[in-house]
Amino acid sequence: MMISETDALVLLQRVAKHGDASLQCREVSLRLSPDQQHLTLSRYNEHYSPEGLEWIERQHRISVSELIRWVIRQGEPQVLVQSRELQRASA
Repeated sequence: MMISETDALVLLQRVAKHGDASLQCREVSLRLSPDQQHLTLSRYNEHYSPEGLEWIERQHRISVSELIRWVIRQGEPQVLVQSRELQRASA
C-alpha cells in the first residue's frame, strides 16, 4: 500500500520507466500525528522488474514545536505587513 492512501499531504508522486521491463514508483508525503504534536516525512519507493518487486519506506519524525523553533532560527525574518496607529490625546 502506498502512503498516499492514508491521510497525508503528498509532496511528490512519480513513476519512471527504465528500459522495457523496469518500473520505479516514488512518493514523498507529510503526515501530522493524531495528537498534532509530531510531523512525519515518509519516503516510499517501489521497483518492479522481471526479477520481482522491491520496496522500501523510510520515515523521519520530528516534534512540531522543535521544527518551528528550527525554522525561526534558520529562516530570514521578513516584515510583510506593519501597522502603527497613534492615539490622539483627548482635550
